[in-house]
Amino acid sequence: MIEQQPSLSEEVLQDRVRHGLIARGIGAVILGIIVGTLLPAAFQVGISYHFPDEKEAQTWGFILWGEHWAIRVVVSWAGIVAAGFIVGLVARKKGSMLAALASIPTLICWLAIAAIGWTEQIPFMSETRAVDISIGNKLAASLLVLTTIPFAIWSGNQGEEISSVYGEYFDSRRWTLLGIKWFHFIWIPLLVYIVMMQTSYVALYGFQWLKAMWRADASFISVSSIVPTVFTLMVWGTLYIMWFGMFKSYMALSGLDEIPSSGARAIAVLKYGVGGLILAAVLQAGIAYLHYGLIKLLS
Repeated sequence: MIEQQPSLSEEVLQDRVRHGLIARGIGAVILGIIVGTLLPAAFQVGISYHFPDEKEAQTWGFILWGEHWAIRVVVSWAGIVAAGFIVGLVARKKGSMLAALASIPTLICWLAIAAIGWTEQIPFMSETRAVDISIGNKLAASLLVLTTIPFAIWSGNQGEEISSVYGEYFDSRRWTLLGIKWFHFIWIPLLVYIVMMQTSYVALYGFQWLKAMWRADASFISVSSIVPTVFTLMVWGTLYIMWFGMFKSYMALSGLDEIPSSGARAIAVLKYGVGGLILAAVLQAGIAYLHYGLIKLLS
């Protein structure tokens, strides 16, 4: 007698039993900690290229990033939200609680910095050593202590809500993470790292033009603000190219876009993911050369 093959729903049920709350929760927390660590590191590289003088002078702190405490807060929030969202997406249940758990290392880090900053000394050391941390960094660390858990809880809940829509589809694709086959994660982190690094650099470059526009005139339609407005739109448009390419690559790799063969999926990833990144980089270089050309022309 031939044994009947299990239906798709039965396979999904078996996967859910095999990968229960505990297994998913542990995996989600570990993944959240990794994402919460790597994303700010990628952002740091891009931001440090935006301030080359500080990099050469070795005044760029690995944790505090010099006196750019406002940027550090925004980047930390971005890392917390991204990590929490992924935790909720992978865990499926208890996303808020698990995202908060994954954010504890970040919370401990900023709590220690805030304590050291306000007391101006490092505890538990045999020799007392005074520590000078600026008031901006003290306030930034304190703000992150207060907001890390709430941001993690909120983003974990958002990821859990999305997983309720796509969870069954993810379960139907064996040996995958968020629908993507496991072996693709050998190269995906490198691509994401490059995109994050470039995003941080280009975002700050765009804010430079916004600052110039604001100093010239707060109106977007005045003659003095036309050039900053055009440059801001152009440089931030390259961010759209990069992120659209990443989105299309995910849709291809996860199977959400119905692409008939693995070769066609590889071409789609090369076209949108790698090609989009290269196109954005070429356009960013062209915008930078145009910028410096205008400076020489008008100086």
